[in-house]
Amino acid sequence: MENEISNRQRCYGGEKDQSTSIDSDIIEDITVMLDSNNVLVRSYRMRDIVVQTKTGFLQHISELHPSYLPLEYPLLIPYGDDGYSVNILYKGVSFTTNNKRAKCTMREYFSFRIQDRDHSFSLILNSKKLFQQFLVDAYTMMETERLNCIRRQQHVLRCESYENLRNQKAQGTINISSVGQPVILPSSFTGGARYMLQNYLDAMSLCKWLGYPIFFINFMCNPKWTEIKGFLKDTSLQPEDRPDILCRLFKINLDAFIKDLRENQIFIKVQYIFYILIIFSFFAKYFADVYTIEFQKRCLLHSHICLFMHSDNKLPTIEFIDPIISAEILDKIEEPEFYSLVNEFMIHGPCGAENINYPCMVDKKCSKNIPKQFCNHSSVNQNGFPLYKRRNNGHFVEKSGVKLDNRNITHINVEWCNQGSSIKYLFKYINKDPDRATVVVVQTNNECENNNAVDEIAEYYDCRYLSACEASWRIFKYDVHCGYPFMVKLPFHLPSQQQIVCGEDDDIDDVLDKPFVAASKFTSWMECNAINSETRELTYVEFPKILFGKVGKTIGRIHSVLPNLGEAYFLRIILNKVKGPTSFDEIRMVNGETYSSFRNACYALRLLDDNKEYIDAIKEASHAGSVFFLHFLFATLLMCNSMSKPEDTWENTWEYLADGILYNQRKRFKSPDLSLSEDELKNLTLFEIEKFLL
Repeated sequence: MENEISNRQRCYGGEKDQSTSIDSDIIEDITVMLDSNNVLVRSYRMRDIVVQTKTGFLQHISELHPSYLPLEYPLLIPYGDDGYSVNILYKGVSFTTNNKRAKCTMREYFSFRIQDRDHSFSLILNSKKLFQQFLVDAYTMMETERLNCIRRQQHVLRCESYENLRNQKAQGTINISSVGQPVILPSSFTGGARYMLQNYLDAMSLCKWLGYPIFFINFMCNPKWTEIKGFLKDTSLQPEDRPDILCRLFKINLDAFIKDLRENQIFIKVQYIFYILIIFSFFAKYFADVYTIEFQKRCLLHSHICLFMHSDNKLPTIEFIDPIISAEILDKIEEPEFYSLVNEFMIHGPCGAENINYPCMVDKKCSKNIPKQFCNHSSVNQNGFPLYKRRNNGHFVEKSGVKLDNRNITHINVEWCNQGSSIKYLFKYINKDPDRATVVVVQTNNECENNNAVDEIAEYYDCRYLSACEASWRIFKYDVHCGYPFMVKLPFHLPSQQQIVCGEDDDIDDVLDKPFVAASKFTSWMECNAINSETRELTYVEFPKILFGKVGKTIGRIHSVLPNLGEAYFLRIILNKVKGPTSFDEIRMVNGETYSSFRNACYALRLLDDNKEYIDAIKEASHAGSVFFLHFLFATLLMCNSMSKPEDTWENTWEYLADGILYNQRKRFKSPDLSLSEDELKNLTLFEIEKFLL
């Protein structure tokens, strides 16, 4: 016992450092308590849940085992009570009821366990850092089970086109276990790569319909909110000790804020309102918004919101910025409350010569380019980013003995972003990949291993960083991305090329005989046009206005394809023009004549004149693709030798292809004020494209 107590004491400060060492009597009392009351602790007292079987092999205990949680957290479950199991029934529900689901899910179980209850003390909720670890482990268990469910279906689900399945049947194929491609991590899985990409494409589709948003807002959780202070005032807990409460209060305030934007019409006659330090109040007509919740390693959760204003209030000129957005320190006497908020939340530094150890300092210079320049009026720089008014009016705040003026205002909660280059950056920023905690290099001796195979589930799960706030947010089933209007994804395909998902053990005749297999959302649209005269006046992308008009405003988005897919690419071009076709033949019909291919129909509609299809392809790809992808696309078009006048395509798209070149040069030479002429920018862009041609 003495050796065990000494070892545990050494783990928390060591025997030499008495100031941080834990009292040995406390360790002994806890050990005796657990040994006396917890039947599991009598047999196991360890961190890893690993047992030795009768055969002598070691085995990890499944997260679904009722003893997993009490073994993992003996201090939080001191009596060894059962944790989660798959057979927990809802109260008052039996196996004989007709409910669709009678058993409690893992998420519901953990959500139940972390609830505050009157007249009841919760050891879990008051365990501080251990509670944070419990939340992260709980969410990890949930996410692992979801991913395992997808993985278990990988080897039994196949995806293939309807036409290819019919061809396989005609060739006498019965076993379809090797037909098609395996199903991978779908876009419906929250947080996955496809989920993030689809959200980004949805947001960019809003730009096509509504124009660029006007405002980009940071809505952040503040641990000094009066509600948080009031909840913790009679406890020894700090705000970070209750991430569940932070998430709940943040969700309540975020919902109230979004309601203000949508219903109360605060902030000019547009769709949106807000600016945490806004000086003037405006009333607005709501139109559209998109927001994403972000979880950072060392910060509380916060939301990035993009707002699309009503067409009557697009704020087209720079003069509208100054009355709405302020990047200046307010008068301490006239606006004491706002002055204190600016002082606490919006000031950067001191850095530079006054504090060379500030986190922003790189090579003895501020990486954030602080201090900014004084400016009497707001303007927009050549890259499309706003330069806010920062007058030299004598106002300052003092931090660490250094006087900081308007040039040090950086943390602005509302940004003006009515420019193409800035909004592209913002949309990519709000839908970035999850954080990673470390990088692991694993050596394998399996020479037969397929190095081209990508395990998307492992890529999502391995080395991923999770915070207690993110775990709480997901346990409570709060959305991580929201948008209005509702976006409807519109798939399309060539004749008989609709995708079919089937099991590898399914009989090919049974699969093809199912009545819904030959149909798709795309073909159903054409069938609807045949019986509904109203929809015949709409294009495919306009169709959701009629289909979902009763439940709210909706916008359609057709899946994008690359030019190298041939007929599918030309079909998509026509779908943006043709209205109400009832068949594939009608889509190819121009002025009463049915053409043999979608490409020929595009030419008949004069949609492909002067390399227009290639110019449009690069412009469309610029919304979603990286600069690297654009360079690759342009190089591919050159090597295919399909453009009649490549120089015309270059002159109409070089600005898109040059996106990011100036930024990289500034970063390379560590010169934030570096400028390039048009010829220099073109030459550098061509140099990057040539890398793909060599």
